[in-house]
Amino acid sequence: MELSEENLFCIARPVWFQGLEKEPNVSAGFRAVFTKLGKTKLVLAGATIYRVFLNGEFIHHGPARGPHGFYRVDELDLTDRLRDGDNLLTAEVVGYNSNSFAYLNQPSFLQAEVTSEGQVLAATGGEGFECLLLPERIQKVERYSFQRPFAEAYRLVPEFDAWRKKVDAEFAPASAVPVKDKALILRGISVPDYAVHFATACVDAGAVSYEEKSEADRSIFWWMSEERYQVLDALRPDAFELDLLKVYQSCSFSSDSAGDAATPFCMEAGRFRLLDFGLNDTGFLGAEFQCKAPVRLLFVFDELLTEGDIDLKRNKTLNMVYCEAAPGSYTFESIEPYTLRFCKVIVLDGDVSFSRVYLREYVNPDAGKGSFSCSDPALEVLFEAGRETFRQNAVDIYMDCPGRERAGWLCDSFFTGRVEPLLCGDSSVEQNFIENFSLPETFEHLPDGMLPMCYPSDHPTENFIPQWAMWLVLELEEYLGRTGDRHLVERMRSKVKGLLNFLNSYENEDGLLEKLPGWNFLEWSKANELTQDVNYPTNMLYARMLESAARLYDDPDAENKAQVVHETVRQQSFDGTFFVDNAVRDTDGALRQSGESTEVCQYYAFFCGTASPEHFSNLWEILLDNFGPGREENGDYSAVHPANAFIGYYLRMELLSHYEETARLLNEMKGYFIGMAERTGTLWEHCDERASCNHGFASHICVHLYRDILGVHSIDPMQKTVTVKMAADFPLEHCSGTIPVEGGTIPVEGETISVRWSRGEEKPEIHVPDGWTVI
Repeated sequence: MELSEENLFCIARPVWFQGLEKEPNVSAGFRAVFTKLGKTKLVLAGATIYRVFLNGEFIHHGPARGPHGFYRVDELDLTDRLRDGDNLLTAEVVGYNSNSFAYLNQPSFLQAEVTSEGQVLAATGGEGFECLLLPERIQKVERYSFQRPFAEAYRLVPEFDAWRKKVDAEFAPASAVPVKDKALILRGISVPDYAVHFATACVDAGAVSYEEKSEADRSIFWWMSEERYQVLDALRPDAFELDLLKVYQSCSFSSDSAGDAATPFCMEAGRFRLLDFGLNDTGFLGAEFQCKAPVRLLFVFDELLTEGDIDLKRNKTLNMVYCEAAPGSYTFESIEPYTLRFCKVIVLDGDVSFSRVYLREYVNPDAGKGSFSCSDPALEVLFEAGRETFRQNAVDIYMDCPGRERAGWLCDSFFTGRVEPLLCGDSSVEQNFIENFSLPETFEHLPDGMLPMCYPSDHPTENFIPQWAMWLVLELEEYLGRTGDRHLVERMRSKVKGLLNFLNSYENEDGLLEKLPGWNFLEWSKANELTQDVNYPTNMLYARMLESAARLYDDPDAENKAQVVHETVRQQSFDGTFFVDNAVRDTDGALRQSGESTEVCQYYAFFCGTASPEHFSNLWEILLDNFGPGREENGDYSAVHPANAFIGYYLRMELLSHYEETARLLNEMKGYFIGMAERTGTLWEHCDERASCNHGFASHICVHLYRDILGVHSIDPMQKTVTVKMAADFPLEHCSGTIPVEGGTIPVEGETISVRWSRGEEKPEIHVPDGWTVI
């Protein structure tokens, strides 16, 4: 029987351990032994995270994240993985009970059921599952980052994982009792890809000296202040069982060799090895090792190297996993996914023999369905960097970055949403993402009508980004065009209406938004410092959002208001050469231009429809000829503050695309991004390496390569039409690519849109699935 929200479980109930439902950072195990009967499946839901093993082998990590009050359910077909005789199914669950952007702060539980041929073999709250509390994870440690909960630290003993490997393992059982029933919803998306990759090279090695400091220097992390601990409901350092930052800061390193093989290798106490995985990737960090004496190990990692080493200050994240181990042999793997290219293995005590160090990927499994190739190798590198960036940031929701935050940010999602159907053939992750916003009646700690800036997440600081809520309305309109999913758009109607009412209350006498509360965010540049009192890019976005709302919900009043806002911004903001970012109330109450202009403000004007090349031709020519990669070095228009990658570069590329400046777009994509792609294999949050080097929105590069270079201008899956529009002339000899259609698999004829062209040929070669039409 197909799983539906009406028949998710037969008899299983959610359970947890008495008195520990709201205890932070608790690790627990659940195990069931059963005999294969026939077709067998596991259905489970839980909070906060879990991983599943069958006969000691990893098979799954979950759950897919849902909104407050709802829990997504996984269904796994176990049939082909089972062996004759007894089978051991285990689930390791961590309940965080901590505010974060990555997970909701909700009570811990597991609800699981194994069925075969209509018979329940094991069910939580019923029979068949044994339960235990897992002692190896050190509970009271630092957060991993401001946006994610606790770092991972362990004290291991031989056979610590026997409970999940051996049917007859000895362990200390604990009693799990039924807890409050949960509202359950379907997973809705594919199970992730868990391919295992190994370190490819050792790029540095040397000695470690350890002199324990009296206390850690926490000033390197902005979020480790006393007031932030209060906001985060986090432990203070005097409550730590182990101070991870102090351990790391007690180490000093001196290099003395490099270039050895990555694995296997042996390390003495007081040594380190810096391993390179060859690609900035996301997944679960693991190691197989043996030791004859007690050891302390640190695995410290990052997306790139800073002056040849790992610098925790670069991304303000506690990028480490700590492990103590008694003499024995171990296979150890983190339960949290991390993002890294480089991993520094540090042995503080004891000698260790490593069989392998690896990363088990945790990525979107469908992103390999599309393809792109052309005569310019740099563009192929950019495409693969975009694909990698997408697959790591679109596992269950659209994320900003898969490392520091793993948060479902709006605005980022607008750009990522355009990529998914091109690489995967559908918009199932986007559907989950938007559904999460649609289901809760209200959002705690936020004003009525405002939407969370990222979700599912908690916002006890009462912070929000009003501009990001506007971007969601733009995304909704494009989502409807991509999917025809009017049902979900209608479920969002009340949310959009509430947002419009909220924003309307901040309109001034001119009809413009003024003194918007919250964290006003436009992009990572000077523009974020020019947001009050009246911010013109915000009002440009407001006008475009009103237009989208008008089309979505047939609201002519919103359309009329949009045109008024556009015109008022033109009159107030444009100084004859550039649009000025903001106006401030003078002592006499009059609005006066600040005189400050940013590059991104100009892009907002054209992107949102406040300006066009026809009516602002001089400004458009200035932007074309004097801005773009390298303009800061050239010194052109230095008074106009430069844009950043997020989101200015991408708005500029969108404009070049819209106004058919294809040759310029091709060159600027390489100018902006090829250095990123060659260094990490992914695309970055900023124009430099100061923060995340793997940001979901940046996968939008694939849209430009498909649309502007290959020529697949648009796809209408409802009408089953493909519009192909070839650029008049730009310097490529040939280009080809495939795009999956919904339900398609790895590209095969009949399930993909295929385009190939070569310079000098009269027409491109185009293939579409049966029933589709080419325009």
